[in-house]
Amino acid sequence: MAAIGAELRLRLDGLKGDARVRSLLQNVVNRIDSTVLDEINPSQAQSALGLIRTSFRQAMDLLEKPERVPGWAYEDPVILESQGQVSRLIVRGIQAAAAQRPDLTSTLQEPGTFLDAGAGVGWLAIEAAQSWPALRVVGVDCWRPALDLAHKNLAQSALAERVEFRLQRIEELTDAAVFTLAWLPAPFIGEEAMAIALKRVHQALQPGGWLIVGLYPPPPDELGQILTKLRIVRSGGHPWTATEIQEWLRTVAFESIETFSPMPPVLFVL
Repeated sequence: MAAIGAELRLRLDGLKGDARVRSLLQNVVNRIDSTVLDEINPSQAQSALGLIRTSFRQAMDLLEKPERVPGWAYEDPVILESQGQVSRLIVRGIQAAAAQRPDLTSTLQEPGTFLDAGAGVGWLAIEAAQSWPALRVVGVDCWRPALDLAHKNLAQSALAERVEFRLQRIEELTDAAVFTLAWLPAPFIGEEAMAIALKRVHQALQPGGWLIVGLYPPPPDELGQILTKLRIVRSGGHPWTATEIQEWLRTVAFESIETFSPMPPVLFVL
C-alpha cells in the first residue's frame, strides 16, 4: 500500500523522484496490475491516496496510543483530509445506485436538499454539489477541527452559495420535511445514538425522500472481520450489520428497504 501510495503521490504532484526508486515503485504496481493507476481519473486517484494515508495514520495512532478512549477525536489534518478524500467515492456509489433507480435519479436531478451527516472536512458535500447542480447540500458534524477544514475547503471552491456546514450532532437535528436525500455513515454512529439519529433524519426528510445508510461490508475472512470491527469501535462507532440497520429502519417507519453494494469498500442500505 505504501508503494502504491507513493506512486500515486508522484503522479498527482508531477514529481520525478529518484530514478531507481521510481522504477521499483512502478515494478510493484505492474506486478499488481499494470493498468490499475492508468484507468482512474485525478479525483479517484485522490480518493485512493486518501484511503492509503488515513489507513496508515490511524494504524500509527493505534500503535502509539492503544490506551486511547474510542472516538473520532483526530486532530491530525492529514487523517481528517485523507478521510474526507475517501468520502468523495460515496458520490460515485450514489450515482451507481441511481442508475438502477429512476426515482433516485429524479431526486438527484431536481431541486432539493441533500443532508450529509458526518460531513468531516466537507469533500463529500462539495463533490455532491458539483455532481448534482440542482441540489443544495447541508453538512452536519460535531467535530470542530474537521469543520474548520471544511469551511476552508469550501472557500476554495465556487460552491459556497449551495453548501452549508453546521456544527451539530445528527441526534440534535431539528429540521422537519426539508431534505430530499440524506446520507448516514453508520460505522461512525454509536449504539445508543442510532435510534435517535434515524428518528431525526426521518423527520427531516420530505415525503418520498431517500435515506442512504453506508456500511463497511464484512470481509470474507474472520481476521478481516475482526480488524474491521476494531477500526470501527476505535473510531467511536458500532459495527452494524445490514440486517440490524434494516430492522432499525423498519422500526422508524422507513419503507421499500433494500441493500446495494456499488463498490467493494461500501455497502448501502436504502
